[in-house]
Amino acid sequence: MSRKYYTLVAGLPNISLEDSKLSYGSEEFLNDLKEFVSKKDFIYFELFKLKTDNDNIYKTLVDHEHKYIPGGVYSEEEIDEILEEPDKAFSYLREYIEEYNSEEFDEEVDRKRLTVLYYQYLLDSVNGIVRKWFELELNSKNIFAALNARKYGLNVEKEIIQANETAESVIKSGSRDFGLSGDIDYIENLLSIFETADLIKREKALDIFKWEWLDEMTFFEYFTVDRLISYYIKLRMIERWITLDPDTGKELFDKFIAELQKDYEMPEEFQK
Repeated sequence: MSRKYYTLVAGLPNISLEDSKLSYGSEEFLNDLKEFVSKKDFIYFELFKLKTDNDNIYKTLVDHEHKYIPGGVYSEEEIDEILEEPDKAFSYLREYIEEYNSEEFDEEVDRKRLTVLYYQYLLDSVNGIVRKWFELELNSKNIFAALNARKYGLNVEKEIIQANETAESVIKSGSRDFGLSGDIDYIENLLSIFETADLIKREKALDIFKWEWLDEMTFFEYFTVDRLISYYIKLRMIERWITLDPDTGKELFDKFIAELQKDYEMPEEFQK
């Protein structure tokens, strides 16, 4: 039976995606949680922070940059230790470092390998909402990437994170819905959202959809860790939008088009 967090959930401030400021940020939330939730449950929250660790490890190994990015699970010293002794890391990081150190590793061919391993690891999570959330994230990224590839005449396979069966369908299918209507109940939502021409409005519509999805997933999860995870995700979403303004929107659009023309990669802001 999952542990209940009555006091924590009852004391959560109300939040909305339209909030223009937060008195209680995601890092503060995690600091409070660490004191009260079980170690097993707290690991679920760390899974979200691992993307920063991925960036640190990738930039060090592949880009040969040594500027540490804070905000991950591991400190700068721990990242250095992991690169020397991968056994201390999460299993997917250990696998990636070992592959990188092998003679068969090709930096250009395997540029998405760490991301693939990360999502495969997350999709094996024992917690229902964590697994389902990252599956939603992966599927929406891949479907949008494929739709963009179709629109601009790009190589679909090159844009896809091949970490689940849905990704294979997206690569192989030429149909409007990639043949996913029977497998993904939200495929029509994503296709409709993609039709929004303005990139910032599209991103907002996608986040609104995800917000409502979280509400649906946790509707009966009154005092469980799933409700806390949902709240944490929402805080991160709000924090992201607080940093965006109309000028930023134009800048992101220009960068998006430039990157498409240059090397077919989505800008970093749209990969979060």
